[in-house]
Amino acid sequence: MTIELLSPARNLKVGKAAISAGADAVYIGGPSFGARASAGNSIQDIRELVVYAHQFSVKVFVTLNTLLYDNELAEAESLCNDLYAAGVDALIIQDTALLKLKLPPIPLHASTQMHNNTPERVKFLEGAGIKRVVLARELSIEQIRNVRAGTGVELEAFIHGSLCVSFSGRCFMSESIGNRSANRGECAQPCRNKYSLTDESGNVIIKDKHLLSLRDLNRSAFISDMIDAGISSFKIEGRLKDADYVKNITAYYNGLLNEAVASKPGLNRSSSGSVDLKFPPNPDKSFNRGFTDYFAVSRNSNLTNPASPKSIGSEIGEVVEIKGKATRLKLLKGVELANGDGLCWISKSGSMQGTGVNTASCEFEFPTGEYNQWMVELADNSDLQPGIKIRRNFDKAFTELVENDGSAIRSISIDLSLKESPEGFILSGVDEDGIISEMSMVCEKIPATNPDAGYQKVKEQLRKSGGTIFRVMNIEVLLDKDLFFKHSVLNQLRRSLLDVALKNRLNVYAEKQKADESSNRNYQDRIKSHKDRLHKNSDHYSNYPYSPDELTGKENITNKQAAEFYSENGVDVTSIQMQSFKDSGMSDPNLPLMTTKFCLRYELGKSPVHQSTDPVFPKTLYLSNRDGRFRLNFDCKACVMKIYKAK
Repeated sequence: MTIELLSPARNLKVGKAAISAGADAVYIGGPSFGARASAGNSIQDIRELVVYAHQFSVKVFVTLNTLLYDNELAEAESLCNDLYAAGVDALIIQDTALLKLKLPPIPLHASTQMHNNTPERVKFLEGAGIKRVVLARELSIEQIRNVRAGTGVELEAFIHGSLCVSFSGRCFMSESIGNRSANRGECAQPCRNKYSLTDESGNVIIKDKHLLSLRDLNRSAFISDMIDAGISSFKIEGRLKDADYVKNITAYYNGLLNEAVASKPGLNRSSSGSVDLKFPPNPDKSFNRGFTDYFAVSRNSNLTNPASPKSIGSEIGEVVEIKGKATRLKLLKGVELANGDGLCWISKSGSMQGTGVNTASCEFEFPTGEYNQWMVELADNSDLQPGIKIRRNFDKAFTELVENDGSAIRSISIDLSLKESPEGFILSGVDEDGIISEMSMVCEKIPATNPDAGYQKVKEQLRKSGGTIFRVMNIEVLLDKDLFFKHSVLNQLRRSLLDVALKNRLNVYAEKQKADESSNRNYQDRIKSHKDRLHKNSDHYSNYPYSPDELTGKENITNKQAAEFYSENGVDVTSIQMQSFKDSGMSDPNLPLMTTKFCLRYELGKSPVHQSTDPVFPKTLYLSNRDGRFRLNFDCKACVMKIYKAK
């Protein structure tokens, strides 16, 4: 069994950084339709990333996971063919219309935007030709295990990064508020805004807090459990993140997946190479809103950070004294501040404040050795008071270390062997994947005057591999007589051999891709037998894993091809009105703008099912801010919260 670490790539630079830090695959947006309107990339850049990635047997997936209009389908089809020609390994999709188009034999992955949360849904997508399904973030490990038991398709799950509070693909709040559709890559993130919680009469229970802003996902403690449950791809969220974030988080999980491989016989990573790091990876050092495992084992609270949706870093100490512009801090042992660091804290009013460090110096170490006392000058200390806990959300020294081009170097190991030929010499190599390369050279054979010293220098010259992806490990010199070698001859022979070895690696990868194409037949190749089976059953919905009440716009049908897809799979779509996203009917108070497993009553300790019932606490609750007033519905039977536009 192989497992994969899947990292985000905002652009070519970030993609290369992820690969250098240990990613087995990267996902990146194409020129359009990539669900991140500000993170598009040219075909030329994607082609360059593909070549770089395939050297290490790393895969490149392209996101094509927005919903499409009829007038966009031809462009989408053309883009799919261009991406296939560029060597991309898979497309991540949301719109089922793509299953109806004339696509090349490229694997298709079902985006989490398709709300893949049950064994039935996943099984249905597998039958339609989907090779991999990206599971809903809110699934527990036990639920993942149930999905695995019901299907043979590849399963991918998020392991780290920002969380959507709504079921993915089922959030219409951004669209309702400002005509910016989350399913079209334009989400305005209303979940990160402040809201006041009120009762039916307008009485304020909580005022101006980030009540829907979830902490960031971190399931690093559950990697082994997730492997056992059937996950083969571990996904890091963050297609808008910069290279230093992606490199640090990728390096952290690369180490954890290597530990899992070492502890589980028969488990392997899906790509090749080893990573040499010049920094200690630490997720606390990169942007984070605080962490949650988000229902990995059971329902839990403390899922949000009401004070702020910004990065909170990690706690480093507390304020001791304020003297004008100077601030005295008691910092945890080992913490050192630097000019340019960013600090933050929760003020007495409950809001998060932050500032930068202008100057910092250590005054002395406490006798117990547990703390150090520092004097700092901050850009703004007006909101600080003695006793306030201080956090660092930007570590300048660490960030500069990670950003260095040489902070993560990935290489492929290769063994070399030098022997004679009738006309000169042959240098052969075998890399870590068993790929054999050979290069011969015609040249004069010069007798050696000091063979022992000469052969040592031969090995020294052959070991040099700077500027390539290779790391030379073992070297054999197999000669029948003592010979002398010019450095220029050895250098040329080595460079030529490593060039051939790289070309061979890319050729072997391309051949494997081509061999896999036979299993990537698209939907059209499957549909006839699938339709014949369906037509034997008179119940339209028995072969489709969604109930009729979910089909009132929830399947995000925005074009005729998608409607035909559902019809061909036994769904009566005559009553489903296609969404236009300009006039989507989201003003209908009977349609939820958001459905979420996150429960605000539970977060406040007021759940009548899971916690002690508070008879005084209002049953009807509302969220309100400048964007409007929204009614909360608590479906305790399904254990979900729904948000509606208030009448």
